[in-house]
Amino acid sequence: MKSNQIKQAFESVQADSDLADRVLYAAAGEPLRRKGHAKPLYVAVIGCLAGVLATGGVAYAVVNSSYFASAWGNHGNGESVTWTNGGSSGTKYTYTREFGDGIAPQSLEGAVQKVNLSVDGNGYTLDIHEMAIDENGCGAVTFTLSNPNGVNYYKPAAELGELVLYGEEEGGVSTPSMNFGEEWADTRCTIDKDTSSDAVINGTMYFASWNRDRDLRHAVTWNISWTEGKGEDAKVIEVSTPEFNVGAHVDTKELRSDDSPLEISPFSIQTHIDDLGYEAVDHKLTVTYKDGSEQIIEDDDAGAYNFYVSMGRNSGENIWVPTKLIDVDQVVSVTLEGTRCTSTGGAETSEPFTIVYS
Repeated sequence: MKSNQIKQAFESVQADSDLADRVLYAAAGEPLRRKGHAKPLYVAVIGCLAGVLATGGVAYAVVNSSYFASAWGNHGNGESVTWTNGGSSGTKYTYTREFGDGIAPQSLEGAVQKVNLSVDGNGYTLDIHEMAIDENGCGAVTFTLSNPNGVNYYKPAAELGELVLYGEEEGGVSTPSMNFGEEWADTRCTIDKDTSSDAVINGTMYFASWNRDRDLRHAVTWNISWTEGKGEDAKVIEVSTPEFNVGAHVDTKELRSDDSPLEISPFSIQTHIDDLGYEAVDHKLTVTYKDGSEQIIEDDDAGAYNFYVSMGRNSGENIWVPTKLIDVDQVVSVTLEGTRCTSTGGAETSEPFTIVYS
């Protein structure tokens, strides 16, 4: 996708709600393979707003870590961002995304792993710094992407924290990606506005594996790619870092509702639901803490999308990587609300559902 096409898509207010992911994947030279909860992040170029890290109101020792400040802070966006999306009917919808403050509980002291790998290509250098990953195969990694001649990225999106690069343009590379062995991970990259420049981008990549049982057994690599040639002669060149063997994974805690399990960690929530019919729409995901406070991960009705990655796996699992760390020790319950869709004899029906995990 050329830059003018990307800009038109980002500036459109008559776009469907999954355009963001199609734009971002096209910009990275990737076909769209995301399932589940694609959200209209492209229109985040329209405004700014408010949020705090939900910690259950409990005082605890914290980790003094540049990693958590970078990966789980606000990336220079303040407490939150707001954007507006216009549907085909002309109705305007408002969405918000709240950020954490980068403060981590002492229990995560040993979670951060130094990677210190790099790869060069097409005039760019991708440096991978530190990573933390949980048993769900989810987490975040900090990186720097630099080019002395300037990094070719879409600046209106970067103003609100999204990092989109033009892999098909001359002198450009795709948005960095990540692999577990030969399998790609679902990723979303952000830019730290306070410490980045036109030539040096400091950012965070949030990721979720597509199959944790398979992927966590493999080493990790990070990649950049670009297109050489034009027309029928065009070909995509990809270069990767050396392999990184992941050490310890942050533990998950299991919650249950009847026979349906949920795994939760500071970095992610994973559900396993097999009986919601051929299509299940998740409307709201809420974490409730011991002091009665709530952390809203997603609320479609309120336009709250407080996550970086949200996807569905073919196995019936759903994954969220939230914008704020979850204080797992203080969690009382997680509530998932949505709509169950079924088809009988050609007739389609839908009914709301609520599942409480505790």
